[in-house]
Amino acid sequence: MITETRSPHTPNGHNTGYYPGGVYRYTKRFIAPPEWSDQHPTLEFEGVYQRSQVFVNGVLAGGRPSGYALFHVPLATHLRYGEENLIEVVAHNDDMPNSRWYTGSGIYRPVHLLTGGPVRILPTGLRATTLSADAAKAIVAVSVTLENGTGDATEAEIVVTLKRNGREVASGRAHVPVDGFGTGTATAEIGIDHPALWSPDDPNLYQMHATVTVDSAIQDEAVDSIGIRTVTVDAEYGLRINGHVTKLRGACVHHDHGILGAVTLDQAEDRRARLLKAAGFNAIRTAHNPSARALLAAADRHGLLVMEEFTDVWMRAKTAHDYASDFEEWHERDLEAMVANAYNHPSVIMYSIGNEIAETGQPSGIGLNQRLVNILRSADATRPITNGVNPFLNLLAPSDEKHAAQLTKSAKPGDEERPGNGSGRSLITVLNLLMSAMQKVTPIIVRRKFTDTKIRAAMDALDVAGYNYGGARYVQDAKQYPVKPIVGTETGPGQLEQNWPLVESHPQIIGDFVWTGWDYLGEAGIGTIRYNDRPRLFSPWPGHLAGTANFDITGRRQTQTYVNEIIWGLRTEPYIAVRPVDHARDKRTPSLFRATDAIRSWSWDGFEGTTATIEVYARAARVTLELDGAPVGRGRRHGDLLTTFRVPFRPGTLTARAYDRRGNQIGCDELRSADADLRLNVRAETDEFVADGQSLLYVPIELTDSAGTVKPTADRAVTVSIDGPAVLAFGSAAASSNEGFTQSSHTTFQGRAMAILRSTRESGIVTVTISADGCTEERLTIEASER
Repeated sequence: MITETRSPHTPNGHNTGYYPGGVYRYTKRFIAPPEWSDQHPTLEFEGVYQRSQVFVNGVLAGGRPSGYALFHVPLATHLRYGEENLIEVVAHNDDMPNSRWYTGSGIYRPVHLLTGGPVRILPTGLRATTLSADAAKAIVAVSVTLENGTGDATEAEIVVTLKRNGREVASGRAHVPVDGFGTGTATAEIGIDHPALWSPDDPNLYQMHATVTVDSAIQDEAVDSIGIRTVTVDAEYGLRINGHVTKLRGACVHHDHGILGAVTLDQAEDRRARLLKAAGFNAIRTAHNPSARALLAAADRHGLLVMEEFTDVWMRAKTAHDYASDFEEWHERDLEAMVANAYNHPSVIMYSIGNEIAETGQPSGIGLNQRLVNILRSADATRPITNGVNPFLNLLAPSDEKHAAQLTKSAKPGDEERPGNGSGRSLITVLNLLMSAMQKVTPIIVRRKFTDTKIRAAMDALDVAGYNYGGARYVQDAKQYPVKPIVGTETGPGQLEQNWPLVESHPQIIGDFVWTGWDYLGEAGIGTIRYNDRPRLFSPWPGHLAGTANFDITGRRQTQTYVNEIIWGLRTEPYIAVRPVDHARDKRTPSLFRATDAIRSWSWDGFEGTTATIEVYARAARVTLELDGAPVGRGRRHGDLLTTFRVPFRPGTLTARAYDRRGNQIGCDELRSADADLRLNVRAETDEFVADGQSLLYVPIELTDSAGTVKPTADRAVTVSIDGPAVLAFGSAAASSNEGFTQSSHTTFQGRAMAILRSTRESGIVTVTISADGCTEERLTIEASER
């Protein structure tokens, strides 16, 4: 999808950032070795968007409607062994719109070829469960599910070993009878002395290796990484990891990678997890779909806790061609696929069965809510379950009877074949508009008893009550329903200051997830503060990014991330940010999904004398501000953390000082203006670049002065050329742009852009040349090396 030509006329509109979909066909020809004939070759697809079909030698062999579900296609009966074979994968993403955000198209997640012996481990048949764990001893149960591809009953032996840092630390074995062409499951309980437990602060991992033998002959092997940890949640203590109370400093995250599109690459997932963790987040919610395996592996490594979410829709559609039309037939298999993908990942500590599902306030949805909970508990009894319920949405949603009448009234020929077609497509837009326009009134409505009646039955079925934009209910529900744990599944960034003290002071409120932790493609403009524009929820063409407030799409921290740290008690120093002085005279239209657009800069060339609004954030009794050592006057206090100052811009040094109630200085922050020099500041984030077709090299590009201070008003087109074995993705964090991410020239945004190089399978020297008008050309050289 990222290579498609954006258009203001695509039916996807703002949903995908004006990227269209299409029909995509992948083909692969290969010789199937004769030895595969008794090895049960199977293709494993981690995700194909969407409504995929897999053909083997012209015969339909499998596929999946969901673009996010793990699925498998057995090849054995379709292959010609010793001869050439043809595999074709067709992805149908031409029914538009089918999502409220950018999805990507086609095979955007990895594909694997699995083989095994006559008695083999099923593709998702290796699972580890921590039964108990403390510093002295842990017991891990490893279950191995086998399939017998022969007609003869047999008995198999399972040997499971656990290794840490390459050294075997424990093992176990079990035997299991398997009928001909049948399946069987063996479980080995393994004791580990003095285990290295997995936790957010110390994410220790073990390698699990399972071997299957029949009559001493090895039939199959499987390997996975696991972490040993326990997860409990209750109202008395809240969430505990290994017995230690843990509050979730959460970020909602969509699956795309901005400039790269939706493609899943290990390095991109690892970078995002690492940067989120370094900014103080300790949890992510996979909004609003099952995540990539690479994301979960990165979360395992970096100690990020994961709320794995199932879907954005059930039976009532939110866009014309979304998952609602496939939900009834596929939801059970897709839930089981989500569990299979997540089960061995210690980072996954909770499931969410939905996001803002309007029918959860109606009898049909209440019953379906319980059904999904039951399916999940049957598939995985080790993790708690929540649901992102929006109280205001449930209040607005039509009854089952009215909904049925609306479907009948709007039905068109053929609609009866699509169960979700035509239902509630604009309701979620109305909800977001009302929440944005009624930010002061919404909390009052949400707290009312009539709202409680619309959410209570759904909440009763959950292990943890999940609230989207329901922070106003936290305290009263903690009192009224004292045995039910609560989590803020989604809140606006500006609501964190009010919500977090409640999280800290109430054991049963286990955390809060902000929207969003990382900016994303699609829902164009929903998180932007606009200037001289009428109030509207989404940006018209050429908007392409949501424009949310924490990390931008290049992975750069925005002001909100530092405010979060102050709220969470992780930062004691004050933080200075300045609202864009080039828009100081413009009328601002606020957004529920962005509390500030101030940036860390006191370099506004061409706007000398223009009155700037300076924001200083600090947990302090008093804050002062100086310009070149001289006080600039009294600031205006907003709540407990923010003090604003109005200062005519002139170059110099801003100094903010924070004081406690006794008048003692507790912190200081400075911002210096750039000098007159202008240059390109180019540096690669790493010097490792592997010729494997998967390696990424992130190259931030900045317009700076001689000291490296960025100049946000110096924006201009930058051109990047590559000589050598690499492919370029290039762009900026601008929420609205006509420029694509696959072209070699892009305009900076507030003085910054990002070039990302992806390796090919060819080794060699790569030379990157960066140029811009008025700047000396810069070059960067790196070797794409063999692993």
